[in-house]
Amino acid sequence: MRRLTLPLAAAAAAWLSGATVPSAQFFGMDPGEVLFGECRDCHNFAEGAGPGRKAPNLWGVFGRTAGTVPGWDYTPELKGSGIVWTETTMDKWLRNPGAVVPGTKMDFQVPNDEQRELVLEYIRNADLAGYVRAIQGLK
Repeated sequence: MRRLTLPLAAAAAAWLSGATVPSAQFFGMDPGEVLFGECRDCHNFAEGAGPGRKAPNLWGVFGRTAGTVPGWDYTPELKGSGIVWTETTMDKWLRNPGAVVPGTKMDFQVPNDEQRELVLEYIRNADLAGYVRAIQGLK
């Protein structure tokens, strides 16, 4: 399984030394955006963009039912999961996708609670209008 690795050597050194990630900035960048860089290896994350190299576009993910982006070849297990992407379901998914949907193609994990929250915060803030629409529709 692939696990989240910090893309900057200095960031990795700070993390391994026990330094906590500042909540607002990380070497001049949003820490969630830095960590989300690993996700961009497979996913696009831009309004109106097509899929990434290995996975669907994550723009507008909150409120969307798993396995429903047109033109992407999902596993039958994910298509049939009935998962609606919320912060709770996305948190569980990022922790261990194979435990949430056995048979999924996604082999990437973010086992660290703080790192997962930073990634989710980045996704929420990057598409805040979509996030608000999603939570209004989920209530």
